[in-house]
Amino acid sequence: MPVKFYLHNKPAADGRRPIYLDVRWGRSGAGSADKQSRLRTATGQSCLPTNWNDLRGRIKSAEKGYSAANNALVKLEADAGNAIERAQLDGVPLEPAALQTLLKPAKAAKAARKAAAVKPAPAADPSVPRTMAGLYADWQRARRARLSPKGLTAPQGLITRLEAFRPGIAPTAFLPDADGRIPVLEEFCTYLVEEATMPRTGRVGMQNNTISSYLKLLRRLLKFGRQPTDAIEDTFLEDVEREALSYAEVMAFYAHEPLDLKEGSTNAGSRVAIRDVFVFNCLTGPRYGNLATLRPSDLKLEHVDGTAVPVLEYVQHKTRRNKRKVRVSLDPVAYAIWQRYQGQLPVPTNQTMNAGIKTIARSAGLTRPVTVVRGIGTQRLESVVPLWQTISCHTARYTFVTLQYEGGNDIVSIQESVGHAGINTTRHYLKSRPTQRHAATLAAFNALRQREAP
Repeated sequence: MPVKFYLHNKPAADGRRPIYLDVRWGRSGAGSADKQSRLRTATGQSCLPTNWNDLRGRIKSAEKGYSAANNALVKLEADAGNAIERAQLDGVPLEPAALQTLLKPAKAAKAARKAAAVKPAPAADPSVPRTMAGLYADWQRARRARLSPKGLTAPQGLITRLEAFRPGIAPTAFLPDADGRIPVLEEFCTYLVEEATMPRTGRVGMQNNTISSYLKLLRRLLKFGRQPTDAIEDTFLEDVEREALSYAEVMAFYAHEPLDLKEGSTNAGSRVAIRDVFVFNCLTGPRYGNLATLRPSDLKLEHVDGTAVPVLEYVQHKTRRNKRKVRVSLDPVAYAIWQRYQGQLPVPTNQTMNAGIKTIARSAGLTRPVTVVRGIGTQRLESVVPLWQTISCHTARYTFVTLQYEGGNDIVSIQESVGHAGINTTRHYLKSRPTQRHAATLAAFNALRQREAP
């Protein structure tokens, strides 16, 4: 019965990570009739990554209250072993949900009381036509146990716009006609482009990528209502150009000490961690989702020409089936960051990371003007904003590809370092600098002029 305790990759505001239990039991293999079962659940304990002994699965003595927390882990491990052994002796299969109930009876009782208190949805009146708002309410009830509160409210903007466009609109209005067109959808998109008002700015007209996200949500709701969605085509999705940082800008970001906070603030440590994680990402290039799953064992030391070179080796997960092994050597700055956190980078949530990056970049003086292009229908809108407003987590991946190419690395090696399936994707991430591009253009014409000169 393998039992393992591990730290979750999502830290709290104070940098502590929850400790989870991973237990497996049963048999596995081609000749086994029983399938192996697995339970992963929170233990209720947490600690700082630097105070966690991953080999022993225990909290180090440097953590306050480590003794009581370790005793709780020992008890949880013993309870799991006793429950599994008792089920095996009785010859009764033990399901993961049953084991979790045995380990956490109070939580199971609370969940049962909560489930009993939920009122069933009222029966639909067949004489009243179903509306999109009603479909959204049914979708929320069906997804409440699977989605976060933010995920449950994602289609709310779409429903609000639909009600403003045509109150009480029914899902059947989005069925295609004999020609395969959906006139109501065309009218709704025209309304979003020409009449919809943005609540914050008061601007009339919605950006194309926002309309594209609405169409995606509309397909999701209609699919839940068992209605065909093949005729809903998205012609509004636009590719958003991202600006890569220069090496000097990355180093300026790294050199900045984000400690200009109010006295007594607890945000200084988390901002330092955000700074380090972002710079590490710029110098190594993994996806944000893979960055949060890196482990100390992912670092290998390889000898190249008699010199030990740290190499980060991990399996890139984009989807369940799309897995690709990625290997990239670490720059001295990236290696120093890795050692500082002992291979357990304090990666926060995506939203926290993006907000922190912008705050630090602004304080570090990354104010280079950047042109941002957005579309509203067929209209092309340009605006010039400071660089820090455009930086996000994914900027680091663009930055890594661009810096590697500017440093002389070939594009095939860069493709393998970032785990792209095709080289065209890597070319998309590669951003040329305007000054270099203009200089190269003029140099090419000068070379032609000299060649043709008598």
